[in-house]
Amino acid sequence: MTAARRPVIVVGVDGSDSSRNAVRWALQQAELTGAELRAVSSWRWPNYLTRVPPGIDLPGETAQTLHEVVVEAGADHSDVPITEHVIDGPAGPALLSQAQGAVLLVVGARGRAAFPGMLLGSVAEYCVRNGPCPVVVVRELGSD
Repeated sequence: MTAARRPVIVVGVDGSDSSRNAVRWALQQAELTGAELRAVSSWRWPNYLTRVPPGIDLPGETAQTLHEVVVEAGADHSDVPITEHVIDGPAGPALLSQAQGAVLLVVGARGRAAFPGMLLGSVAEYCVRNGPCPVVVVRELGSD
């Protein structure tokens, strides 16, 4: 007999305040439901770069940001198992690939590229339109 696997909640992390709020919300939900958290960040080289500038490590920087956000938010939720995944590629498709089989996908309303007044960022909208499971969009704390 095999042990039952925990349900999985996937959360997108880009280091923005909005994604930090999404991680906090997802951790609370995971704690309430007995789920594990799969924290996902993605990176990709800008199309206009033909060669990598010296000293640039986008995968490493992405992994570091992801880890810092997870450690900070997870401090109050030590009972929730958390895994960190860094994916090479655009954020929307990366999140959807990791959300296959998950019970929930959680994203912040606006990422780092959002501008003031935007109600929903492009990655959040992509996930809502194409998600393989229910998607929760977490607005910034204190926003009206």
